[in-house]
Amino acid sequence: MHWNVYFIILMVITTAMAGPTRKPPRTPSSTSPPTSPPRPESCPTALKRAGISPMFASMVTHSIHSLTLEDIRYYFNNSATEENGVPTVNMDLKSEQRVLPNAPLAGYDMDFSTSGMRAFDLVLRNMDRSWWGVSGYNTLEKIGHALHMSEAWTNAAQQYKSISKTVDPDSEVCACLNDVESNGIMDHLNLIAFKIRYPGITSGNKNITTHFLDLHPNNNTTHRQKRAGPGSEIDYSAKKGPFKYDAAYHANREEGILYAACDCYDPHEGIAKAWKRSGKANRFQDIDFDQSDVKLLAEVAEKLVDGDVAEIPHLDSAEHWTYWRDMFKMGKHDKAHFDLAMFLFCKLNEDNK
Repeated sequence: MHWNVYFIILMVITTAMAGPTRKPPRTPSSTSPPTSPPRPESCPTALKRAGISPMFASMVTHSIHSLTLEDIRYYFNNSATEENGVPTVNMDLKSEQRVLPNAPLAGYDMDFSTSGMRAFDLVLRNMDRSWWGVSGYNTLEKIGHALHMSEAWTNAAQQYKSISKTVDPDSEVCACLNDVESNGIMDHLNLIAFKIRYPGITSGNKNITTHFLDLHPNNNTTHRQKRAGPGSEIDYSAKKGPFKYDAAYHANREEGILYAACDCYDPHEGIAKAWKRSGKANRFQDIDFDQSDVKLLAEVAEKLVDGDVAEIPHLDSAEHWTYWRDMFKMGKHDKAHFDLAMFLFCKLNEDNK
């Protein structure tokens, strides 16, 4: 990529506004009743009453998959600790651990005063590491992804500020949102991790999935070195599958909401049905994400088919930027920002973290 392009990007992100300082987590009242585990049958009602969307699991995981502790402190809660309870996808693609239980310290250079420059620096420091970040993205695309997430967090931060004044962290809705093993958050994070590590693994296109499945199952190092990336010779021409996707994400055109690809639910079906589907009694049923990538690849390729071939044109021209720009704009919706803000508020105040 020509350096004048990077210079333009650099000039844009150096103007990023500093995020507001967030107050420490609220200490629950001494008279508040102890939080009990949520009853699955009561969560759909509690979430719907609180204004949570039926698709919250996919929308929230899209927004937290690359979240770091520095980001949490900058946008949401400046007193958050390393034991913050916000799970994220592991950006170290060599690691056997796909999903981290806590948003990690990324090592931002805090000599930079804006979030944009910190993210820009982090991407460029890792630009020679093919195993870091989103598999298959070039450096400019990784910068674009970082700025896209920064915009999502900036928008959610405004909602977070209001929520912190009105929502009780010991409420039933918070208990339901914090139950990431039952509400679909962990399942969707694992799904995103597989899509990042193995682009097209859920496509249903055997020309793509065979590329991964044929790799030697007992040699993790060789397996990871052969992951698809820029220039990878994979045949994407076969029929995509039962669903139509233009990229790693698709939009509900009627409402303009961004949903993670493979979240093939009817957004109008109602939150109770969506809750049941987002738990284990759905397409994730019987998939044990505690197992290694090698053991799960075939199962993921077979059971989580959604037609997502990860066919995104590389960001190497103004024409292709139009495509990326439209994709980034899909996520600009108040419902997604509200769901994210609610989840983060509840998680960051769980047991007074």
